[in-house]
Amino acid sequence: MSLRKYNIIAILMALLATPVLMSIGFIVGYVIGRGLIAAIIISSLFLLSVWFLYAKFARFPEKASDIFLPVLIAFCYYIISWIILFGLSNYNLNDDLIGIYIFLAMPYIGVNFFVAFIGNYSLFPVINGGAVLTAAIIAFVTRFSNNKKIIFDKRFIVYAAIAILLCGISGMQFYIKSINTLGGYDYNAERVGDEVDFWNYQPFSRNNFLKSLNETPDITFTEDYPKLDGATAAYPVYGAIAQELYKGLDEITAENYVKCTTTANAYERLIRGEIDILFGAQPSQQQIQSAREKGVEFTLTPIAKEAFVFFVHKDNPVSSLTLEQIQDIYQKKITNWKKVGGKSEKIMPFQRPENSGSQTVMLAMIMKDKKLPAPLREEYAAGMGGIINQVAEYRNYTSAIGYSFRYFATGMRSNDNIKLLAIDGTEPTVENIRNGAYAFTVDVYAVTAGPQSKNTAMLINWILSEQGQNFIETCGYVRRGD
Repeated sequence: MSLRKYNIIAILMALLATPVLMSIGFIVGYVIGRGLIAAIIISSLFLLSVWFLYAKFARFPEKASDIFLPVLIAFCYYIISWIILFGLSNYNLNDDLIGIYIFLAMPYIGVNFFVAFIGNYSLFPVINGGAVLTAAIIAFVTRFSNNKKIIFDKRFIVYAAIAILLCGISGMQFYIKSINTLGGYDYNAERVGDEVDFWNYQPFSRNNFLKSLNETPDITFTEDYPKLDGATAAYPVYGAIAQELYKGLDEITAENYVKCTTTANAYERLIRGEIDILFGAQPSQQQIQSAREKGVEFTLTPIAKEAFVFFVHKDNPVSSLTLEQIQDIYQKKITNWKKVGGKSEKIMPFQRPENSGSQTVMLAMIMKDKKLPAPLREEYAAGMGGIINQVAEYRNYTSAIGYSFRYFATGMRSNDNIKLLAIDGTEPTVENIRNGAYAFTVDVYAVTAGPQSKNTAMLINWILSEQGQNFIETCGYVRRGD
């Protein structure tokens, strides 16, 4: 067999036959064994058998570089395609560019299916490298077994170095990605997320946690009830207000007028005119722009004060940070707690989803004009190959730091295993919020869009009244400053 003929056949074997055989093996193995392990074993046996038969009867060149070159060419095609597209996607496995790679790697369709199914895309370069290594080893072993000499020339060393370098680049990409990704759920880690049992704050539901006014309200509503929605942390407040002022409703009918769909969804509903008042943080620039495009303008009425807080694990020795330190942590200029007086431990800075109330405040009040890098992300398989990229929920590791609103962190989701950080030595106490000593004091708003109905205006005016402000404090917030 001439060298040219060998190169053509070997390239086709490595570029097409190998991935196709592996894909067929995956499908057969999964059907027979009904599991991923069986799929891997069967596909490996397919690959070993075919390459062994080919190597048994083919006349391989003497030089190791000539034997290895066709396999290297196929490897370079797949791995360089992956490196380029994965890099251009900014290491985002949900990017459309990953779909382009799957198209370019069509011979691996069966393998790609299972990789997508389990949500572990790091297997792309691993399987590719494994297939190439398998082919090369079989070729060399077969030639040795036939007592045929192999010359390991300098070009082989160069080719091997190229393969190792490309594997290293791919590995580095996944390392960079891992810095911003948790890589799946860790059920042993305690979470401090925004998930609460909304039923506990549903107006008129039995044994809910809502506070009572304990006096006759100055106003009540028996019809044309203003429709309310808002942030999770504000639900206990506007839910309690509705329970005290809305007469003639029960736990079922109240759902037509009082919901908690969280900040981002509530702003969308307000823009669409589905609700009358939104309770929560200020809108993000994206939400303001979305409203303008619909010809809507927000009116923000401050009704209470709250603290935007940062929290860490209770065993973290750090108890206070400065604004600059927080900015540097979230910009990843400070990456170890030792730099701010803690243990030598890598900092895990958690963020909140885009357009949530806490994320909007984080950008506007804390980061200001400073760029906020991509957050820690959580990626897992959902169904047949669907990949969901979401902001990782706060996990109370000793190295973690997260943020929320004081009432949510200490009231709705109180947790003895976290501690709130002081800012420049000032703790987020009610008194420090009231007198403005705490640096990250924020307003809680009643947000409307467009002209207010009579009852909507009456409700907001009552909240601003002495009775309303006293009730705000009863519910756990700090009354607004006059």
